[in-house]
Amino acid sequence: MFESIISLIEQYDTIIIHRHTKPDGDAIGSQVGLANLIRDNYPEKKVYIVGDEAGRYAFVKGSTPDEIPDETYNGALAILLDMSARSLVSDTRYTKADKTARIDHHLFCEEICGTEIVDTSYESCCGLVTAMAK
Repeated sequence: MFESIISLIEQYDTIIIHRHTKPDGDAIGSQVGLANLIRDNYPEKKVYIVGDEAGRYAFVKGSTPDEIPDETYNGALAILLDMSARSLVSDTRYTKADKTARIDHHLFCEEICGTEIVDTSYESCCGLVTAMAK
């Protein structure tokens, strides 16, 4: 199920991970978890997390969003996590990326990215990221 996203991760040197606005624990956990998963397995890649502030989840190590210029999206892969609609994306610059992918567990509302993994049998996006890690 995850082969297409893993293949994209392997192809791109710059990966920018997005999540939904006003994040909850699942949004922060899946974003930070995926960033660390990529960094651990592909240490040569540049991995950024973006979005609004983590709020009450700011205590999570690595949850502070990176401030990156628009040019960072040139030739990059943007991965969107834990959202069913385009209007929920925190930082709409994902559209500037070379390729886009989404991992989500909510009911499918609309196509947002070029590559989509939406599986409502998971109770969380973190669960999907964990399954991908395995």
